[in-house]
Amino acid sequence: MNWEKIMEQIPIAIEKVRTDYVLNNMVIRDDIFGILEKHCTVVYYPIENEINCGFHTKRFVKDKLEDFVYINTAKAVAEQVFAAAHELGHVWGVAAQVWELAGEQGVLESKIEERIINRFAAELLMPAKEFRKTFWGHMEKLGLDPDKLRLVDLIRVMVLQMNNYMVPYESVRRRVIETKIIAQKLGDVLLKNEEAILPLVNAFSKDQNTMLDRVTAKKTIPGLRNLLETVEKSGELSIYTINRIKRDFDIDDINETDDIVEISIGGGKHGEN
Repeated sequence: MNWEKIMEQIPIAIEKVRTDYVLNNMVIRDDIFGILEKHCTVVYYPIENEINCGFHTKRFVKDKLEDFVYINTAKAVAEQVFAAAHELGHVWGVAAQVWELAGEQGVLESKIEERIINRFAAELLMPAKEFRKTFWGHMEKLGLDPDKLRLVDLIRVMVLQMNNYMVPYESVRRRVIETKIIAQKLGDVLLKNEEAILPLVNAFSKDQNTMLDRVTAKKTIPGLRNLLETVEKSGELSIYTINRIKRDFDIDDINETDDIVEISIGGGKHGEN
């Protein structure tokens, strides 16, 4: 297996999916959720003390194989964003595309598939050109000399990158190596000293107006309320099942009352005075 050749194909695969799915914004951030929702059913639900940030599965729905993605909203937003990009790679079948583009003939093992998808997510969320540009922009703004850089200042810039791209620290650590901003040796030092570095990351994150560490604890499946209203009228599901789903997803009942006032937003065709 030629890993370097495989990695060379990922930007090509990303350009293809950007074109096919009309992704114009180079920096996606939390827009990744809307993109993911267009291509599969996404279940947002918090599960405390769970290691996984998300997963992808396929299920038959009325004789048709559909994609489903779960996002653990008990995790910080930055982790949810990266998980969404990772699972989007599975939905799009990126690993198989990259494997074929690289000319690999062997079986694509799950461990290799996960490595490819992780790199895909990193490059999708943190495009190399933009990532390098913002990194050196932060360095210049802070008046930092790359030849005389303290570790604490490097961490400060990395946290700014986390905020720019709404991704976790570890994703930025890997990306500064992948984009050749720092050498692999220094990246290994950062990993080895992670226990001492993470408090710095947290401290610098608190200094910014950021959503990185926010836990949404969101409970939803986009369009679930409308779907429940439809099946409730059709009788396809029992009232017990419908009420249980409403309870599990914190869906409040919206009852019609006499207090509701009819309004009009008319006044002729749209745009006319």
